[in-house]
Amino acid sequence: MARYTNLSSEELADIVSHYAIGTPVKFEEIPGGFGNSNFKLTTTDGTFLLKICDEKNLKELHKQIALLEHLCQHAYPTVYPILQKNGDALNLTSNYRVMLYPFLDGQTPQPSQRVLAQIGEALAKLHRIPPLPELSKFPMGITQITPFLKDVQNTRFATHPFVIWLKSELEWIKPELDKSLPIGLLHGDLFLDNTLFDGDQMVAVLDFEEGCHDTLLIDIGMTIIGCCYTPEHQLNIALVHGLLDAYNASRPLTDDEWDNLDSFVYYAALAIAFWRFRQFNIRHPDAHRADTYHEMITRSANWQSIHL
Repeated sequence: MARYTNLSSEELADIVSHYAIGTPVKFEEIPGGFGNSNFKLTTTDGTFLLKICDEKNLKELHKQIALLEHLCQHAYPTVYPILQKNGDALNLTSNYRVMLYPFLDGQTPQPSQRVLAQIGEALAKLHRIPPLPELSKFPMGITQITPFLKDVQNTRFATHPFVIWLKSELEWIKPELDKSLPIGLLHGDLFLDNTLFDGDQMVAVLDFEEGCHDTLLIDIGMTIIGCCYTPEHQLNIALVHGLLDAYNASRPLTDDEWDNLDSFVYYAALAIAFWRFRQFNIRHPDAHRADTYHEMITRSANWQSIHL
């Protein structure tokens, strides 16, 4: 789980005092997630998700809040931050950057065609919302990989097999991504664990931390990589069809998007592999997760032999 930050009881009380949510009763870690410290907070007035934003800087967080406000205007099914007494969504009163959300009942779904159809419909709805061009480009892709490769040139990671592989893959895939394809508002990280379901009924799409303005096909490729594989990282083609059929019914893919889908599925896997390698080998070394980037390499390899 992601837990990079601990709160003392005094720090928790200080944070809670800035919200009209009663007083703390219980404070529990929440497993899952990679980039934040997440906790379930029970107070005298209810139950909440307390998220300590360990990774994003203030500029990035303000863009994230602007995105959530934009989604709220279009009634998108996600969870929205609770405002402090002063009306701000971001709590900076302690030593941390904190956002507080309602705690929604539900769970990460087991993948099925019905589940993937709802995810596909929700993704298409997101892509039909007017974009926010002031958002950054896809934050786990080329814009981050290119400087990363320069940064590690004179470090012990320069000769790491993954870094060598990443550099080689970037050389061939970069021209494949340089196409005039539809752009717009992206979730950027739509894995199954970023959705919430009540049984087989969608409750919300979660975690817009990687929300961005870029090629829509990145999101479709990412959702395939994140939602359409077995726990053994084998592609489930029926799930891919469930996702794409529902998406296409709501926002029809262009001929060019169909023609370039393979490249963007591969790109999504490469981007997540890069993020995991950097996160768990360099930024926050974690022996238990250091090799999880291999999962994405396996998924990308299993995709290559599939033709829809």
